[in-house]
Amino acid sequence: MELRDPASPEDGDPEEDTAATLQRLVELTAARVTPVRSLRVPYCLLRRLGSGSYGRVLLARPRRGGPVVALKLLRRDSVLRATFLREFCVGRCVSSHPGLLRTLEGPLQTPRHFAFPQEYAPCGDLSGMLQERGLPELLVKRVAAQLAGALDFLHSRGLVHADVKPDNILVFDAACSRVALGDLGLTRPEGSPTPAPPGPLPSAPPELCLLLPPDTLPLRPALDSWGLGVLLFCAATAGFPWDVALAPDPEFEAFASWMTSRPRPPRPPPPWAQFAPPALELLRGLLDLDPETRSPPLAVLDFLGEAWGLEGSGEGPGGLGIPSGEEGAEGGSSLEEWTDEEEDKGGERMGTDGGTP
Repeated sequence: MELRDPASPEDGDPEEDTAATLQRLVELTAARVTPVRSLRVPYCLLRRLGSGSYGRVLLARPRRGGPVVALKLLRRDSVLRATFLREFCVGRCVSSHPGLLRTLEGPLQTPRHFAFPQEYAPCGDLSGMLQERGLPELLVKRVAAQLAGALDFLHSRGLVHADVKPDNILVFDAACSRVALGDLGLTRPEGSPTPAPPGPLPSAPPELCLLLPPDTLPLRPALDSWGLGVLLFCAATAGFPWDVALAPDPEFEAFASWMTSRPRPPRPPPPWAQFAPPALELLRGLLDLDPETRSPPLAVLDFLGEAWGLEGSGEGPGGLGIPSGEEGAEGGSSLEEWTDEEEDKGGERMGTDGGTP
């Protein structure tokens, strides 16, 4: 079963069709969740990859054999079962695209957690690659092209990712020959009501930052375009352009003034002056203050052949301190004696590698 392309000429509203199809998948999948007393029954738990407010991600090897996986855990006291099932179902539906992290079969539940396996990205997430300086131009363009394709794939199926940021970009090799957009926990059908962010988020667009609870906005692909624009700035500079896309943030105010001045000043604010004109044109489109005229993600493809002015940034793939494969994948603190009771104790015995699928 596949989420329907919103451009399909079939009768019915595409937003409703996507939401209805996803709900049907959730209902069908609910009966396929396998209860286990402990994750140690189906998996050999190797080490922690990352953690967040709702759970964590563990590196694990299936006891029945096969490659290691990134096992995503969601705490049952913090996440609704329907939310877990929706994230799993969306992941399964879009896993055919190489720019999206593959969700694997086998949803589980323990007394404390919901869990499902995903493919393991040996080089962690993009934020781990960004040190004092941004990536070389070639790598930024590779990341841009792959994410543009992944977002277009999601949008063509009536879905909006709604959480595009460096932490959610998984890296498979030091040259960024493959990166994948992960964490579909906030992915929803287009048109779903979307509240204001819970706090200041540098990747959130101004139309969301301006919301006051309990107001909501219908979820649109333009939100992902904005997230992609902010992410490309991060990849090129190793920093966010602002703390929040809202006055009185001085960096955002300077950017917004430059964007809205007529005629536009010949030079952009200092953080943006490092970009060559083609890159500035791309970023202006993705970061258009008006979501109605914001460029779609695939606009990236029109600028890949132009110079972006980033030739001197970064150190190149060899100097980023990123592993080139799965060497040491089973290193770190062993979790073989880890129990479900220890899941909520902060994982003091776990090693980390900074990757958060």
